[in-house]
Amino acid sequence: MVQTNEIGIGMLGYAFMGKAHTNAFKKLPYIYYPPPAIPVLHGICGRNAAAVQEAAERFGYRYGTTDWKKLIDDPNVNIFDNNGPNNVHKDPCIAALEAGKHTIVEKPLAMDVAEARKMTEVAQAAAKKGIKSMVSFSNRFSPAVLLARRLIQEGKIGNIYHFRAAFLQDWLLDPNFPLAWRLKKEVAGSGVLGDLNAHSIDMARFLTGLEITETCGITETFIKERPVPLETSGLSGKAGEEKGAVTVDDASLGMFRFDNGALGSIEASRFATGRKSLWQIEVYGSRGAIQFELTQNNLLQYFSTDDPLEIQGFRTIVVTEADVHDFIKHWWPPGHMLGWEHHHCHTIFHFVNCVANDLEVSPWGATFEDGLKVQLILDALQRSEKERGWVKVEQ
Repeated sequence: MVQTNEIGIGMLGYAFMGKAHTNAFKKLPYIYYPPPAIPVLHGICGRNAAAVQEAAERFGYRYGTTDWKKLIDDPNVNIFDNNGPNNVHKDPCIAALEAGKHTIVEKPLAMDVAEARKMTEVAQAAAKKGIKSMVSFSNRFSPAVLLARRLIQEGKIGNIYHFRAAFLQDWLLDPNFPLAWRLKKEVAGSGVLGDLNAHSIDMARFLTGLEITETCGITETFIKERPVPLETSGLSGKAGEEKGAVTVDDASLGMFRFDNGALGSIEASRFATGRKSLWQIEVYGSRGAIQFELTQNNLLQYFSTDDPLEIQGFRTIVVTEADVHDFIKHWWPPGHMLGWEHHHCHTIFHFVNCVANDLEVSPWGATFEDGLKVQLILDALQRSEKERGWVKVEQ
């Protein structure tokens, strides 16, 4: 038996992402063998006392609480994992970092630039004391995405000309879908702009290695009012007769320019009929192109002008070869596919490995500074909407 140190976990959020991250922590000891550390699930926190206690028992945490400060004060908690709504990112993360807890937080980093800047400053100060922090842009950890990044960095597609991304869902088509927290500006900050297009903005920077300098964007809210939930558990809760205002965007479009002169476009919607979670990324260069789609996340489409003309065309690479594709060695034989959950498993493994072995979170993991840069671009898109024109991204 390999002797490995234990590392205590405190989890804020027990629903969608809390479940995904808990699954990743539980798989780590036997999938990534020998593990860098053994996660011990100490405390889990949420707003609903009954629901969080049920989650603690179901997931295997030692206790449940409705007070996130209990996780910060717990000397057994080494890693604080913040999967709460966006309006509870700032204060708990700052408190955790200042208390010496390694901290990972869901995207977007914050509600706005001011919050993101403060969080980044605290994270940078904590880093000087050896405290790690990361923003959970988990799709960076798809083996196909990492292969795409490698091909781009190696110059396989040449100079970058275009980046395109579309993140399309349809879960808000029903006008009677309840007014969930993601539809309230005071809790979420924005709609698909921050929830989905944050992923695309981060991927634009991560894949190309370029910075976005100016942008132009528009948003739209198609259904202005929705039924108010009677309870807060889950994504939506059960709705009553009363209606409340939807105060975030349902759809978002953006254009931008990179610092090398390349152009980019992003699109996100929760009203794309028939699309459950289609996220398509395309990067075009002087010597080739790549395409990735989340619903087929083991596959990468690659085109190269270096191929002989008679066989030129997009080829489909099945990214499941242990010897050459990142993270695959921990899982199954070639051709046995990974799923969406595995991006989160890789994300959590990467962070725990960085904590246990004092490694740098970047470049694969998104630092709080990366989260701040995404926030600055989101802010520029919001200013562009108000000003009805192109705006510079604050540097």
